Amino acid sequence: MRASTSSAASAAEPPAGPSGEAARAEAGSFERIVGSERGAAYRRFIDWSVGEGFTLAVVEIRRPAQREALAEATGAVVPRLCIARLASVGARSIRTLLEEVCPSPAEVSMLMLTHLEESHDAGRICAELNVHRDELARRFAVPWVLVVHPAAALALQRDAPDFCDFAGLWLPEEPDEGAEPLLEQALHAPAASSGSTVRLSPDVTMTPKDLLSLAHEAVVLGHVDQAADLLAQYDMKHPDARTQDARRVHMDGLLLGIRGHLDEALTRFHAALELCHGDGDRPTIAALLEEIAHVRMTQGDFTAASHLAQQALELFEQLGDQRNRAASMSQLSTIELGLGNDEKALQLAREALKLSEELGDQVGRSRSLYNLSNIEKRNGNHAKARELVLESLRISDMLEDRNGQFVSLYHLATLAIHQGNYVEARERLREALELSEEMGNAMYRSAALHARATVEWREGNPAEARELWRESLKISEALGAKEIQAGALVSLGRLEAVQGRLKHGLALVREGVGIFKELGGSNLPEAREILRKLESLSAADVPG
Repeated sequence: MRASTSSAASAAEPPAGPSGEAARAEAGSFERIVGSERGAAYRRFIDWSVGEGFTLAVVEIRRPAQREALAEATGAVVPRLCIARLASVGARSIRTLLEEVCPSPAEVSMLMLTHLEESHDAGRICAELNVHRDELARRFAVPWVLVVHPAAALALQRDAPDFCDFAGLWLPEEPDEGAEPLLEQALHAPAASSGSTVRLSPDVTMTPKDLLSLAHEAVVLGHVDQAADLLAQYDMKHPDARTQDARRVHMDGLLLGIRGHLDEALTRFHAALELCHGDGDRPTIAALLEEIAHVRMTQGDFTAASHLAQQALELFEQLGDQRNRAASMSQLSTIELGLGNDEKALQLAREALKLSEELGDQVGRSRSLYNLSNIEKRNGNHAKARELVLESLRISDMLEDRNGQFVSLYHLATLAIHQGNYVEARERLREALELSEEMGNAMYRSAALHARATVEWREGNPAEARELWRESLKISEALGAKEIQAGALVSLGRLEAVQGRLKHGLALVREGVGIFKELGGSNLPEAREILRKLESLSAADVPG
C-alpha cells in the first residue's frame, strides 16, 4: 500500500516542472523540513504530477510545525495551491468542504488536505473518502497531497483502504521522528489507599460487644452494606446518636468517605471532633485525626495529611494503644511515600510490620506488607514487591478483607503492566473493579479504570484508553481526588498528543502538571518530563 521512500527517491530526475528554476531552488526546503530522502521524493512528486490530473501522495508528519512548514514551502513552489483543513469540516460533507476551498478546480494546480488527526470526526471523514473516492477524484482532478499524523495514517488505512490504494506515493514518518519515549513514559500509578485507616487493625479474633463496633469492623474489612445495616439497627435503639454520639457521627463520616463524598465526610469528622473535645475522648480524637488525614491524602494534600497523621500517632503513643499505633505508622508510611520521602516511608512500614507481627495483628500485617510492596516497586525491586503483595493478598483473602483484597489486586495489576503481562493485569483489574462496585467505592473504581486505560494504551488501543481515562477523570474530579485527577489529565493529554491532537494534549498535560505542582507529590518530576517532551514536539523547529 505504501510506496517506499527509497524507490521514489531513486527514480530518474524528470524535466523541470511548471514552476521553473526559481521554484526548484525554493523546493530545496522540502529536504530541510522532512529529511533528505523524503524531501527529494516529495519534490519529484510535484514535478511529475502538477498539470497531469488526479494523483495522490500521503506524507506522514508528526510535528505541527513541520506540517505548516511543508504547506508554506509547497505554496511557494505551487502558486495555485488550495489547502483544506479536515478538522474544520464539521457536519458538512468532504465534497462541500473541498468546494469551499477550491471552487474552480480547473484553475488550481494542487490540493492539500491537512489536520485529519485533529478532527473529532476522523472516522466519518475516512469512510467518506473511501466511499466517494472516484467521485472526488473526478470532481477535483488535480494532484492531492494528504499531510497526516502517523496515528491518523493508521486510521486512514483501516477505515479508507480503497482510497489509500490511490496513493502513488506514501512517505512514512522518519524513524527518528517517533515518540517512543512518550509511549513508554508513565507516571507512578497512584497508590491505592486501603480505605478507612482508623483502627485498621481491629482484633478480629474477638467478638465486638456492640453494634457500633460490629459496624466499624465491617467498614474496615470493606463490607459496606453490612455496616449500613448494622448502623440502621443501632439508630433504631439510639435515635439521638447521629447528632450526639461522636462514635456514631464518626461512622457516618466513614461511609460518606467510602462513597466518595469527601467534603461531607470531613464535615462529619469535624463534628465528631467537637463532640470529643467536649468530653476529652482522646482515643476517638486520635482516630478522627487519622480519618481526616486519610481524606486529605485522598484529596492530594499530602503535607496536611502528614501533619494530622503525626498528631494522631503521638496520641496513640501517649495512650499506649499499640494496635492503632501500628495502623497509624502504616498510614503515615503511605503519606510519606506520596511526598517522595521513600526512606522515611520504608522505615515506618517496617516498624508497623514488626509491631503488627508482635501483636498477632493479621489485618495490620497485611496493610504493612502492602506498603512495603509499594515501596519496593517504587525502587524497582519488582520481584520482591510481588512476593510481598501476594502474601498481603493471601491474608486479606483469609480474613475476607475486601479493602486489602482490592489494594493487593490493584498493585499486582500495576506490577504486571510494568512487566508487560497484560493478560494478568486485565484479570487482576477485572477482580478489582468487581470489588469496587460491590463496595460502592468510587475512589477504588477511578484508580482501577486509570490502570485499565494504561493497559489499553500499552496494547495499542487508544480509543479504549481514551474512554477509560475520561471516565476515571470524571470520577476523580467529582470526588476531589486530585492525585488521580492529575494523573488522568497527564495520561489523557499524552494520548491526545501522540495521536496528533497536540494542542489539546498539551493543554491537558499542563493542567495535570499544575495540579501536581500544587500537591507537591512525587509524580511531579515525571509529569514535568512528559510535558517537556510534548513541548519539544510542538516546537517551531524542523529537521535540518
